[in-house]
Amino acid sequence: MPRTTLQGAPEPIAALNKVHMTELALPWEEREPLVDVRTYCSAIEWRPHVCPYLRKTAADMLNEAQAALPAGFKLIAGTALRTLHMQKGGWDGYFNRMKEEHPNWPLSALRRATNHFFAPYDQKAPPGHCTGGAVDVGLLNPQGEALDMTAPTKGWEAAYTWSDKISAEAKQNRMMMVEAMLGAGFSNCRDEYWHYSYGDSAWAVRTGRNECPYGWTYAPVALETCFEGGRAGEISVVFERNKNGRPVCAKAELYAPEGETGFMAGLFWARDAEVELTVHTNSTNRTVYKSADRKTWEPVEIEKPLSDGVLFSLVPQFDRIYFTDTLPEQKEE
Repeated sequence: MPRTTLQGAPEPIAALNKVHMTELALPWEEREPLVDVRTYCSAIEWRPHVCPYLRKTAADMLNEAQAALPAGFKLIAGTALRTLHMQKGGWDGYFNRMKEEHPNWPLSALRRATNHFFAPYDQKAPPGHCTGGAVDVGLLNPQGEALDMTAPTKGWEAAYTWSDKISAEAKQNRMMMVEAMLGAGFSNCRDEYWHYSYGDSAWAVRTGRNECPYGWTYAPVALETCFEGGRAGEISVVFERNKNGRPVCAKAELYAPEGETGFMAGLFWARDAEVELTVHTNSTNRTVYKSADRKTWEPVEIEKPLSDGVLFSLVPQFDRIYFTDTLPEQKEE
């Protein structure tokens, strides 16, 4: 029988790696899909830079948790799906910081310290966020203000879900969220009050199961203008995945917006895939620029000029890469 403990359960990596991921026996097309939480979970507030995907069951549970909150209160989520490169960046960054601060520590100690804060990406069990079954949440009051869940503690001192160091008000606020999330069926990482998951290896270990449904998953390639300054007319993208679900190639097409001289669009979640992008522009300028941070821009190498635009190919080296035919004005510092 699965067990559930009120105040969480330990989740050592060795135990996570023993969990059998049942979906791995299925072809990619039969595995539980991701949904775009910006529309599927529209009652939740999503931070602008989130990778906006969760497994459908986890998204349904998140909606249930939101509905269980008192009127006017709202969940705010900062992390849903993470790509391998997002996870790698966090783990590697903290590992290198520990290495600098503790030059005499052996590799095993450095890894243990890092694994306490970031799930490793080089183990059999994928990090929860990389399965699409995990989400990090906070809580907003009816005025849209973030509720205090940590005072008087700060940072990682406040992270333990069942901390007895926080104030009565902070604990009451925290428990409102905890009860809604657990009531919807999520499990909580007891060392991070904000982290909840369903269907990943950690969920299985926390609840006493020896198998879970979810393994690694990958976001769909997207061509979007859903960011500040984004603009375009008709856009489309089709892509192919390998047998494990990783996007390997894509064809995208973009039309500049009518009545405007320039476009700004983002190609997301196509890292390391072969992408062919056709841009139809109503400008006489046939130069297209690319940027990973929207601060530093460089022209792309045009493969084929068209009567109304250009075609070019690339293999993105970033999860997000932006394109425009009109360079933004540089702000003076």
